[in-house]
This record gives sequence, C-alpha cells and structure tokens, in this order.
Amino acid sequence: MTTATEVRLGAPSRRPAFSRVAWLAGGLLAAIPVAVTLFWTGLNHDVRFVLGCLRTSDVGPAGVFVHRPLAYRLVLAPTNLVSSETLIRLGALVIVALVALWLRAALRRPESSLVAAAVGLALALSPNWDFLQPEWMAGVFATAAVAASLWPKRLWVGAVLGGLGLALAVLVKYTTAPTALLAIGVVLLVDRRRALWTTVAAVPIGLGLFGLAVLIEPREWRWFHEFSVLNGASPLSGGKIDVFDLARTVMNEALQNPLFALLPVSVVVLLRLRRGWWVLLLALGVLGVFTTTLLQAQWFQYHLTPLLPLAAGVWALAVGRWYTEHGRPPWTLVVTTAILAVIEPLAAARSEQWRDNHQILAYAGLTGLVVLACVVAALESTRGSRRLFAIPVLVAVAALSVQVWPSSPYSFDFGAADNRNTDRVNTAERLVTQLGQVREQIGPDTEVLYIAFGDVAYFLGNPTPCRYPSPVFLQRSTDIPAIRGLVSYEENAACLTDPKVRYLVYNTSWLDLDKLEPRLAQEVRETFDCSNPIRTTDVEVCPRRQ
Repeated sequence: MTTATEVRLGAPSRRPAFSRVAWLAGGLLAAIPVAVTLFWTGLNHDVRFVLGCLRTSDVGPAGVFVHRPLAYRLVLAPTNLVSSETLIRLGALVIVALVALWLRAALRRPESSLVAAAVGLALALSPNWDFLQPEWMAGVFATAAVAASLWPKRLWVGAVLGGLGLALAVLVKYTTAPTALLAIGVVLLVDRRRALWTTVAAVPIGLGLFGLAVLIEPREWRWFHEFSVLNGASPLSGGKIDVFDLARTVMNEALQNPLFALLPVSVVVLLRLRRGWWVLLLALGVLGVFTTTLLQAQWFQYHLTPLLPLAAGVWALAVGRWYTEHGRPPWTLVVTTAILAVIEPLAAARSEQWRDNHQILAYAGLTGLVVLACVVAALESTRGSRRLFAIPVLVAVAALSVQVWPSSPYSFDFGAADNRNTDRVNTAERLVTQLGQVREQIGPDTEVLYIAFGDVAYFLGNPTPCRYPSPVFLQRSTDIPAIRGLVSYEENAACLTDPKVRYLVYNTSWLDLDKLEPRLAQEVRETFDCSNPIRTTDVEVCPRRQ
C-alpha cells in the first residue's frame, strides 16, 4: 500500500530491486576508509583544544572557556572518561550509524536506504578537521531532527523530539542555525504539518536550553556576546565582506569533495524527475550556510561541513529515484562522480607549490566539468540496463573517501594547504613523545599556566587553576586591542600570577609575549624564569621564580 506521504512526494508504486551484492560490496569498500580514520587518523587539533581545556581545568565543563558554547562542551565532556582517540571516534561512529538507521526508518521511501547510507557515510568520513567540530555535530543533530520529526506516529512526539534536535543543532555554536533550517526544509518537503509543529516546538526548547545554560553558568551570557569580538575579521566586528575568499573556500571544498562539487548535477537529475519549489528551499539552505561562513570570515572549510551530508543525500536521492523510475542509474552523474573520485585525490597529492601554480586550471576545469555534466544530465536518455546498481554504490563510497586518505591535504590551495593527514598524525606523535617527557620531568600533578594552543594542554595533561586553560582572550588581544576592555580579558589576565602555578607552558609560535599588553608581559617575565627553559619543538616550559 502506498502511504499518504509517498503520494505527496510523487513516489512510484514499485520498489527498486537494489542488489544485496551491491550493498555488500559497498560495505566492504567503505570499511577500508572507516578503518583508516578509526585506527590511524586520530582527532583534529581543534577538538583536542577543547578536550585539553576540559581535562586540565579544575572548574568543570560549565565554567571553562574553550571558545565553544556550553552545549558543545557538555556533549564532549563525557570523553574525559576515555583516553583513547580510537574509542572516542568509535563512539561517534556508532552514534552516526544509529542516526542513519533512524533516518532510513523515518523516510519510508524506496530510496531511503541509499539516502541514509550516503548521509551516514558522509558524516563518518568527514575530513579530519571537520570531524566532531560544532558544525559536524550540528549536522548529526539536524539529521536526527529529521528522523525524529518524521518517524513517530504521534505528531506531538515527533515535534518534541525533532524540536530538541533542531535546538541542539543551533546551540552547539549558534552560527550553525542554517543547519537547523536545512533540516526543517527536508521535513517540509515530506510533511508540511510536521515541519510546522517541529519548528514551533524548537523555539521554546532552544530558548529554554539556552536559559538553562546561563542559569548553570552566568558567564555563558557574557561569553555569548564576546564570541564575535574575538573574531576581528568578521563584518559584524568591522571586518570587510570578502566574497572572493568565500568563493575560494567553496571552490576548495568542491576540489576536495566530489559529491559536494556535483550538487548542481544531482539537482538537474532530480529536476528531470520532479520539478517544484524544493529547489528554492535547497538554494536558500545552501545560501544560509554560505552567509554564516561569510560572516565568520575565517575561511575554515569546516564551516561548510553541514553541506557535505546534504550533498551526499541529494546525490543518493537522485541516483536512487532515477533507478526506481527508469531501472538504471543516471550515468552522467555517476560517471562524473567517478572521474572526480580519481582526479581529485591525485591532484591533491601533488605538492603545495604545484597546486598553487595550477589553481586557475583546477578551478576552471572543475567548473567546466560540472557545467558540462549539468547539460548532459539534462539530455540523458532514460533507457539502459537494470543490473548495474553496484557501480553507483562503489563510486559513491570512493568519492566520499577522498579526504580521509593519508595524502589528502586540508585544502587544495587555500588555508592549511600544506597540512596533510599524514602531517597531522606525525605532529600528534611528536607531541605525545616530547610532552610526555616534560610531564615526567615536572610531575603529572604539578599545576601549570598554559600560554599555548589547547592541544598542548591535551598532550601534556598537567592541571591548571585557570578557567581559561588556553588564553584565547590574551592571544587575540595582540591583534584586536578592543578585547583588552572586556571583563573576560581581565579575568583571563588574572591567571598569569596565580600563586598555585609552578610552571609556565609557553607556545612561542602561538602567542608573542612582546605583543601582549606591556603590563602583562612584564608580569609573566617577573613571575617565570625563561632564561633556561625545558624546550621541545613546540613549547618552552619555564619554572616559577623563587
């Protein structure tokens, strides 16, 4: 029997004969990159920053400042009980798998298995710098919100559960609000009534949870206002609106993620099957993510993370729906994806100098390929074999795996283009060895003052009495003098002379003492003796003067 939802969506009455062999082959292929991330890659330095601050400060997750909202800190806080990054990743992957299965059960569509698998794999194989970031977490919560809204039979249950997912998607960073809007758009296409009530429920739930956060830790309200001040490049803080750098960020993401690059082609394929206002919703959602990226003006590609599972889901829907309707894959989309799945990692594996010298060629080539694929997809014949479902499954897995291979850099030619997955693993191994030796030398329970990026605290592990384990306010004040008038700046500065601290752990490449406010630089030099520090590649450890 065809459900009312399927009638609204224009679903065909027959179900596609998706091959079990194809699923098995795809699963075996996907196991390889998943294993790479699980047992080799480790966590990214931003997540280590947060975990390092949570683990070394004695004020607890509610009161410690990590440049992330309380909701995000509380979600990561349980990982303090686990020392293995493999187990942390495994826990996250289990959650992603459960959310993907929930989405499959909720969609009740012939293509639901393919869509849910693509979305889940896009989250599981997110680039290392994206994994467990607030934007990634927002994508998980938004996907869960879609499933929660559509799955229960009772409308009010779906509205409450879905509203909670939407609220959490926003609260993990606030600038992730467009991710919640993307989820609302998906629900809207399936069931307008549920979309309305889920949105209505999300507003009081979100406001209530934010109010609870402020009640738990009153500083959260102050930090909420100060987040934008810490980012001096943002147009909200007087910075310029840089559309060119936004375009470079988007193009670099496309050069690293084939399914993201081919989102326009996926849309063309779907338009041949079902025209409608859903295209406008999709465009508005993508524009929303682009806008928050523009306003943050930091040009980290992980700001685009929510668009990766979206693009994967749209790609899978296009392939699955075309297969359902015509008994064959949309070959233009599949073949173009296969081409990018081969070319992109080969190009990214070249030297940074080569990539920089060929950036115009890469941009123009990718743009031309996408435009050509859109034209050909619009004219593609609907006739063909019904026994080739395994090919798009394997192609999708290969495409989603591009950014997890050891040779993959963070970007093609923009931010951190010289930083490959291998480099990050090697850096982590060096920090583990060198800072482990420092910990043995000064004692694991000795309290220290960190003037260092948070991953130094993560690898060293020594406690600090400061609620700002990594002094972001002090570090940013060297470039943004306005920060020196903030209450949190003075609160952070007070840690410099805390009598309980026995050593200064100083990351010389992260903060230049000569650029600090003179009185603070003098306090540091008078309090700690850095004439003969314990040196490692990344830090100097200076004892307190007697």
